[in-house]
Amino acid sequence: MRIIKDNRLTYFLNELSGTKEVRIISPFITNIMVDHLLNNFKGSLIKVITRYNLNDFKSGVSSLSALEKLLNAGAEIKSVKDLHSKLYLFDKKSAFVTSANFTNGGFFRNKEFGVLVTESESVEESLFYFKELWGIDASLLNMECIIEWRKIIKLSRTTQKEIEKLPDVGASYSDSILGGRRYFIKFFGKADNRLGLERKVLNELYGGCSHFALSFSKNKRDARPRRYREGDIVFMARMTKDPDDYAIYGRAITYAHNDKRDVANTEDIKHIPWLKDWSILVRVKEPMFINSTFEECPKLNDLVRELKYLSFESTEQNFKKGSGNINPKSSLMQKGDVMLSSTGAQWLELTFKKAIEKTGTVDQQIINSFYQGSKITE
Repeated sequence: MRIIKDNRLTYFLNELSGTKEVRIISPFITNIMVDHLLNNFKGSLIKVITRYNLNDFKSGVSSLSALEKLLNAGAEIKSVKDLHSKLYLFDKKSAFVTSANFTNGGFFRNKEFGVLVTESESVEESLFYFKELWGIDASLLNMECIIEWRKIIKLSRTTQKEIEKLPDVGASYSDSILGGRRYFIKFFGKADNRLGLERKVLNELYGGCSHFALSFSKNKRDARPRRYREGDIVFMARMTKDPDDYAIYGRAITYAHNDKRDVANTEDIKHIPWLKDWSILVRVKEPMFINSTFEECPKLNDLVRELKYLSFESTEQNFKKGSGNINPKSSLMQKGDVMLSSTGAQWLELTFKKAIEKTGTVDQQIINSFYQGSKITE
């Protein structure tokens, strides 16, 4: 038995590999996890037990389009009213018993706990439980039901005065990590100057400015990065090759951009000549850099592969609106930076923390020995 507190997607996909029959019990199901399932499952049978509470679909905690994808892939789906259990069965080899729904929140954002069991007796008991629930519903879901439910949801409206919803005053796991702050990734490098993964982060800091400022091109129309506020969190990422990716090697806190102050001056350009063309700055403080090669840094491709449109604020909002670009990779075209969604920010904070726990950080004395740019009096 293995305790599973994080990296739930990794464990799920590891167990899914080679599985012929996968069985899932989850009250709520959303597109992100269905996409991961369908993109990686090479077996022959998918069975799902969920809830058909139309309020869940209307509010967005569960997704009719996710169920539609499963149906189109040949999955068999049934429901149990007031379902609360979550179980993931992989043939007769293993069972993942967890608090996590088959949703982006359950697998990426929420504080969840579970166990992966491989003992034959426990797996058999889990399979028996699944079969017991499966027998409750006599009918399989079909597309006619989904079409009808969409009509009902579209026409639904509040027929009586809404009862005021009281707040949940419990502590938030997400807030404990993010602290209500906004998160960005700033990209460094150019497509024709990608670096190999063997490059050390320390070597990237020599002759650079990411320890005291983010740099933006002065040639772009209204290149002033006024979107940055005091206290935002920014991660620094360097374009890499073999494969093409971004290695996320640093983290800092931003100052709000000041139009007069935050332009590279003669002294800045003397120490860092390329700032002549990248002279628009956002100053940062409390920089922290992973003491390793780019190979051991978090990668942007991993974030996008796991979270898809939930990676960035813009693609997540477009998905909610039902219009606009939701492809996270194409949304980065010719962008100097990107604002993370809360899910993306949480993923990156935790992944960056793990990298630092493994390799440590670049010594602050070394960072202090670099040119520091103009001092800011707080």
